Amino acid sequence: MLTDGEREQIEKLLRRERAQVLDAIGHFEDTDQDLAERAGEISLYRTHPADIGSEAQEKEKDFLLASIEGRRLYQIDDALRRLIDDPEGFGKCERCGRDIGFARLEVIPETTLCAEDAQLLESADPEGAPRPREADGNAME
Repeated sequence: MLTDGEREQIEKLLRRERAQVLDAIGHFEDTDQDLAERAGEISLYRTHPADIGSEAQEKEKDFLLASIEGRRLYQIDDALRRLIDDPEGFGKCERCGRDIGFARLEVIPETTLCAEDAQLLESADPEGAPRPREADGNAME
């Protein structure tokens, strides 16, 4: 269970990371322009078709980075909500109910899983389905 001081530290970390993510998203919005404007061209017709492809690739990369930051913002906001709504329950693994631990929360303050369960999910089968948890000490295979 986290102490009041540890919860305050985690809240500060979450708020700092939230501000950084919002800054990053703002950067992506600032650079999100039409392909022609980004290239400084009046029309999309250029002397070489690769120019259009390069611009499209850059735009797609920006979009992917922005969507990753958007998901991270959602996770951070969810963690802040959990911390404020249920401060005593914050820091409990959503799968097994054990304490996540302050050291892990310092590194990944928005996490909802203890290290053991996070490892289980990371070692899921190739299609992404998690392996079944052990019910009563016996593997469910």
